Amino acid sequence: MAMTLNLEIAKGIRLQDIKNALMGVEYSDLSEMESELSVVLPNTNASMSAKTNLEDSTVLTENLEDTGWSVGLRAYFDVDITVPNLFDDVKKIVFNLSNQTSFEFALSFQYETLYAKKGSNGLDLSKDF
Repeated sequence: MAMTLNLEIAKGIRLQDIKNALMGVEYSDLSEMESELSVVLPNTNASMSAKTNLEDSTVLTENLEDTGWSVGLRAYFDVDITVPNLFDDVKKIVFNLSNQTSFEFALSFQYETLYAKKGSNGLDLSKDF
């Protein structure tokens, strides 16, 4: 069984920033095109896909619609819920993004349950993450 986590990152982010955030995470099958990137995260039986060519740059995560930033990249993590420590790789990527870039972002489940948010006050994580 899988669940999909949605990552929305502010405009200005590049696919290279996402690749840099993979530092310290085991990955395979990296595929990159001009505005899309996908990778498999074998340790947690997960995958990630990201794209920058968005038709809608509105923040979709509930209660964050008025954040003052527009989305420049959307990424999707398909996570295997049967694996122990299922969020480990996603957490590493989120921490790396937070430490390596200044871009605001939100990580949620179905744009409803907020797991992580980086704003002007730094990174906030949900206790469930």
